[in-house]
Amino acid sequence: MKTGIFIDDTGTPSQKSKSKYDTGDWKTWVAVILNPNDRKEIETILNELCEALENELKIKEFHFTHIFSGKGVFRKIELEKRLQIFSLFGEIYKKFNSPIIVQSLTSDDIIRNKMQFLKYFKSDGFNFEKNSDLALWFLLEKCAKFLKENSLPLPAEFFVDSGRQKPNTTQIVNIVKEVTENSIITYASSEQNPIIQFIDFIAFSINRMRWILMNEKKSELDLALLNLISEIDFNLTNLTKVAINPTDFKVSEYDKSLRKKYDENGNLSDELVEKIRIEKK
Repeated sequence: MKTGIFIDDTGTPSQKSKSKYDTGDWKTWVAVILNPNDRKEIETILNELCEALENELKIKEFHFTHIFSGKGVFRKIELEKRLQIFSLFGEIYKKFNSPIIVQSLTSDDIIRNKMQFLKYFKSDGFNFEKNSDLALWFLLEKCAKFLKENSLPLPAEFFVDSGRQKPNTTQIVNIVKEVTENSIITYASSEQNPIIQFIDFIAFSINRMRWILMNEKKSELDLALLNLISEIDFNLTNLTKVAINPTDFKVSEYDKSLRKKYDENGNLSDELVEKIRIEKK
């Protein structure tokens, strides 16, 4: 079995938080990197867990947006059981502590990082006018760099959740040429591959944590999930972790920490971003 990179997208389409940096078109892609031994063991554990949960709940697929919100097939599943599913997947993650890479983009981020010129480019089936395509491209670039810098066994295999392209289809992406066979990424469905359900759990948890912190009101369910995520302690290779008290944490503090990071990166000021945004209209 080869090194596996499993990727899923997440976000809050058409929803805006209270953060001034949330433009409502926030798109995030998340990758978990599994070395060959961990990948094999995780696949076995997930197959056993999903089979046990299917026997108990009569549910075949575990989409964590639905689990958290209690919608769809999880509508009649009690909250305690739904949180237990999060905990079970979290325990699997904690055992392996696999590296995670996150890439987010908004339309303002493109301005802030002076990347507007990229909208004129298309490459390997990616349309860089779309936040989603550009974010995925950057994520693939980061993953390839991580594989090389950390001397993971190569060639690796890339699997992307099939929401972007039909299951079992492939895409040639030259940016992963040095770390794959034939520059191929494969689109996979969660029904066929339990590790896609695993990355769905990771991606949802990371995105929901961000969403909760970007809003003033936090429900008991929000706080329960934050506590669970804190205990999991995701190995986020390209994000900074900070200790907070979630009950007292304000959106203004979140925005202040983002602005500090923007300044460290040499990004454009808020005033200049707004000016350019207005000129585009």
